[in-house]
Amino acid sequence: MTTPAWLGIGAQRSGTTWFTDLLTQHPEVGLGTNGKKEQHLLHKVGDGLVPASDYLDLFPDDGVRRGEWTPQYLRHASAPATAARLLSADSPVLVLLRDPVERFLSAMRLAATRATSPWPYPVPITVQGFSGFYADQLAMWAHHVGRERMVVMVYESVRRAPQAAVDAVWARLGLAPVALTDVDRPSRSSSHAAWEPPDGLVESLEVLYRPQVGRLADDWELDLSSWSLQR
Repeated sequence: MTTPAWLGIGAQRSGTTWFTDLLTQHPEVGLGTNGKKEQHLLHKVGDGLVPASDYLDLFPDDGVRRGEWTPQYLRHASAPATAARLLSADSPVLVLLRDPVERFLSAMRLAATRATSPWPYPVPITVQGFSGFYADQLAMWAHHVGRERMVVMVYESVRRAPQAAVDAVWARLGLAPVALTDVDRPSRSSSHAAWEPPDGLVESLEVLYRPQVGRLADDWELDLSSWSLQR
């Protein structure tokens, strides 16, 4: 049975497109046969909306370590158990985490950019608020796929040393490193709207996320010194 050799699950607005572009610079690493970075299918398989074959057929056993990175998977409750069922036992699960307050603000700018008037303001506020509950989401994934399968990275740290981060993932795939190119380009962004948070929202987010950040540092031993809540 075909299956992804690696799976990226999050987080949204955390440099996942940039990192995927770096990861696939290796000649033996690629995306699904349709060339998409994000498939948005794993949770649909779990929800019973599409057959598993629609997903697995994208990753043939053709000598290329094929995978995908859909940031929505991190927060989707049906995705972890589905991944545990469909992925091979040695397929790493990749996560990039960004300062949750900065991630929220970036996501809201994207929501405002994509919105039609009047845009559904309460919906993105609610969804994007939950999207920063990294510790809870990682616990959900670790429960199903196993903590040892998960490669959890801090975006701000990876941005400073991308070669080392990508080399570590390639090593998990049994591949020797290659020299990266074009590592310093900005992450591609489709958000252009000038959205400013209302008074008090940032302070509320800091209170909301502080316990999550504390658990990340303790449970996952991550260096979060670059995040505003840790400074």
